[in-house]
Amino acid sequence: MFKVMLVEDEMLVRIGFKNAVDWNRFGMEVAWDVPDGLAAWEVYGRERPDLIITDIKMPRMDGMELISRIREQDKSTRIVVLSCLEEFDLVRKAMALGVSNYILKLTMTDEEIEAVLSGVEGELLARAQRSAESKGIRTLADTELLKEKMLKDFLFYGIRKAEEFERFVQVHRLALSPERMIVGVMEIDRYAQLRSKFKDDHGHLVKMTIQNLLTEIVGQFNRGEAAALEDKSYLLVLHYGDVVSEMSIRRELHGLLQQIRQVMKSYFNTSVSFGVSSLSNGYASLPRLLEEARRVVQNRFLSGPGLIHVNSEPVDTSELLEQLACLRQLGPLRGLLPASGIEAYEGFVQTLTSSLHEQPETVRVLVYQLVQWIHTKLYEYNHNEITLLRGIPEGLEQCDTLPEMLDLIERHVRELAEEARSRLQMSPEIIKAVQFIKLHYQENISLLRVARKVGLSSGYLSNLFKKELGMTFIDYLNRYRVERAKELLIMTSKKSYDIAVEVGFSPEYTYFSKVFKRLTGLNPNEYRRQAHDGDIGI
Repeated sequence: MFKVMLVEDEMLVRIGFKNAVDWNRFGMEVAWDVPDGLAAWEVYGRERPDLIITDIKMPRMDGMELISRIREQDKSTRIVVLSCLEEFDLVRKAMALGVSNYILKLTMTDEEIEAVLSGVEGELLARAQRSAESKGIRTLADTELLKEKMLKDFLFYGIRKAEEFERFVQVHRLALSPERMIVGVMEIDRYAQLRSKFKDDHGHLVKMTIQNLLTEIVGQFNRGEAAALEDKSYLLVLHYGDVVSEMSIRRELHGLLQQIRQVMKSYFNTSVSFGVSSLSNGYASLPRLLEEARRVVQNRFLSGPGLIHVNSEPVDTSELLEQLACLRQLGPLRGLLPASGIEAYEGFVQTLTSSLHEQPETVRVLVYQLVQWIHTKLYEYNHNEITLLRGIPEGLEQCDTLPEMLDLIERHVRELAEEARSRLQMSPEIIKAVQFIKLHYQENISLLRVARKVGLSSGYLSNLFKKELGMTFIDYLNRYRVERAKELLIMTSKKSYDIAVEVGFSPEYTYFSKVFKRLTGLNPNEYRRQAHDGDIGI
């Protein structure tokens, strides 16, 4: 990451600018922010930042003196000036001292600021590459970084023009031609599991390995370039100007994608899904082709993982519709719900079926609501407290596709129905423990305190919770607190972090929000909004 120092005497401007920019996008981080030129000079002498963004008029030492002193020391540190319109004469003088660019306070748009920072990032990357070359260091990683940056800037962010991209292709000799181009997007299926398997918390190792593999495979075919888009998304820009028929192009493309699938299965034991755009000519068409590929790869949500989706081909939902029809007729619920409940359940599944072509997040919310509705109704008609406190089944949030979610829900509903039928008889000790929790859930209660209250050891009571309620003591306590929090979110206007404390969670709001989302599929504010909009329940 390139280290940035902000120099601005107005604290609100300095903090506002620091927080308003997505610095990671430019490979940067703000390591220092200081109120005047003298403080900046001290930091510069000690730390040598890669980029200094400085105001001009400041106390103790102004920006012009700071820039002059720095330029006496070196020419490579990048400098951008923060200024007002009335300071433009000073800006011109600063530019003569080797300033990269300027940012007008209050008047420049986000896009203009991004363009300035993108340009500076290109200068810093070029400087790093020249330095590496002068030392005889291999520059493959630098070249890959430059390529990824340019592809994103042009295709993804739209802050580079087609002419700039074409010059970049020529200068860096990328394996691209503007004739008969196709864009592909590769999505890693079950990415969270993959990252966890490789103990790669930030995904950097996985990303670097996959990008190297894709570059090598695409290079073998000599058909284009590959780069990372996001942690689980990768970009393929391919050209087939020398291939006569579209059928031959599709055949060759299929062979390339099949090889990628085999390598991903071999190296990572995971499947990948592809979205493939239509054919087009000219670099200017690439952003549109990327949008096509990103849109069509979303079809995997309906069709399942591991498939190749082509822009001109409609998604096949026949198996999914069969799966939903089976869920609608799910036998275990019959006999546990009255006729009106069954009718409402079938209506809910029908609503889900009718919403298949909505955005994936909209469908996901409907799935979460279906599970919550089943929990509530099984409790309402059977008075089995366990079903009320059961949360969203573990793993549902990490499912990439609707077929996976529906499989998990079917298993979950069968378990709920079995529990409802068995009507588990709770021991007197568990009954007392549950009653104590309901009376004291707002307090900082522990397993040891409850165990003493019911006359058991904490270990024995812990085993009883697992045996009779199918969950740990802390799971039961958290689920009960979340149920009470749901009531307060709907019935009051209290802030969600105040509600968290009121129902017994610690003042650390993040933990409450995490538990709430794990059990309901929504964060507290989303739950409140949807409840008020009438989207929760039937």
